[in-house]
Amino acid sequence: MKKFFLSMTTFALLALGAAAAPVQQPQPATPAPQPQPVVPAPPLPPPSYPWTFINLQFFPAVPPNAGTTQTNGVKVGAPITNGEAPVYGLEASVFWAGTDETNGIQCSLIACNAKKVTGIQFSLVNMSVSVCGVQIGIVNYAQDKTFQIGLLNFIKNGPIFFIPFVNYNL
Repeated sequence: MKKFFLSMTTFALLALGAAAAPVQQPQPATPAPQPQPVVPAPPLPPPSYPWTFINLQFFPAVPPNAGTTQTNGVKVGAPITNGEAPVYGLEASVFWAGTDETNGIQCSLIACNAKKVTGIQFSLVNMSVSVCGVQIGIVNYAQDKTFQIGLLNFIKNGPIFFIPFVNYNL
């Protein structure tokens, strides 16, 4: 008999608990989210200069488009290079490397000249306006910032104009 009363008490408590629970109202069905249409990314602007992977130049304007073609790779001068289009990679020449902007390595046996170099400028004589990197040579000249390793190092707007062996303006 005890089991009967215990079972009935448990059943009654469960019934009271169920009756006291709040009744949940049915939620209106939310529509499934619609997939958004795929919008293609806007196209990249065309490069300011046509570009090539290998650029061979003999003299200024030989071939005619060598100085105005951006190089994303290697620009070789036999014997010189120059131009306004930037070089991203290596610019190497026998006598003179003179591209306005080089991002990477600019090297020559005799002289290198650039407005802006990001990387390394390596030659007997190095000249640049701004070098975000290092100039290695016998004579190094820069107007603004640079780090120079060589026998004669000149920085026009640096704290010290001339120091042999190592000079910098960062």
